[in-house]
Amino acid sequence: MKYYVILNGQQAGPVDEGQLLSLGVTRDTLVWRSGLQQWQAAGSVAELGYLFNAPSRPQTSSAAIWPGAVAGLVLGICSLQFCLPVIGLVFGIIGMSVTKQSYREYVGNPTKYAAGGMLKAARILSRIGFIIGIVVTAIFVTALMADL
Repeated sequence: MKYYVILNGQQAGPVDEGQLLSLGVTRDTLVWRSGLQQWQAAGSVAELGYLFNAPSRPQTSSAAIWPGAVAGLVLGICSLQFCLPVIGLVFGIIGMSVTKQSYREYVGNPTKYAAGGMLKAARILSRIGFIIGIVVTAIFVTALMADL
């Protein structure tokens, strides 16, 4: 749909609806199109409301991501990826140690550091990797003992 606008005291147009924001039209800018009785503020024109009622963006935290959260997540993933005897177990143990320390830091000051969800994921992955490492190591040791 084509609109006429009043910008800087001057009438401009016709312009396409999609160009209004790029021209600097705000919700208070006067607009007119065929079918309107008079000039209206762009924000009060029903079909233009979507231009000015954009959903608010989620608030992002300016807090830094605690390095232990990233390290714990990587170690947790490695403990699952390397399900070799002992290696997965070692990655799991180190991952649990790193995430335990990081979680204490995070709980002590949650506004200073972000990534609480990443820490939870790291803790879970490290624990699962540790358990799988125990099972795989036990199977490996049992197989070795059976060969002796």
